[in-house]
Amino acid sequence: MRGEDAVEIVKVSLALAFPAATVEGIARAAETVVRWGAEDAAEYLDEPLTQRMLLDLLQVAGLSEDDYTPADPHWPNADIPPADYRTWSRTELMDDEINFLPRPPDEPPRRPGPGAV
Repeated sequence: MRGEDAVEIVKVSLALAFPAATVEGIARAAETVVRWGAEDAAEYLDEPLTQRMLLDLLQVAGLSEDDYTPADPHWPNADIPPADYRTWSRTELMDDEINFLPRPPDEPPRRPGPGAV
């Protein structure tokens, strides 16, 4: 698939997820998602990393946490804080000092066990 096609598909999904975002914010976030996909960022995603990625995408799209309403009212799980590291590259729009680790520290990738759905 061409990179431009992938960005267009992601733009549509992000526009649905982030209806308050500007066209430019959606475009930046879509390009970022495609780049992170090329970096295999999803290989180690667990709930804390997923929450960190969502917060990063909101920043890239120019939104605050208050601008996002999850489809699942029970997510994010308030008992589990966002990861304090990321396994994907930073963009110039991420205004924090969170570390990049190429994989979670001392954790193998999470794989579903036998019989898992």
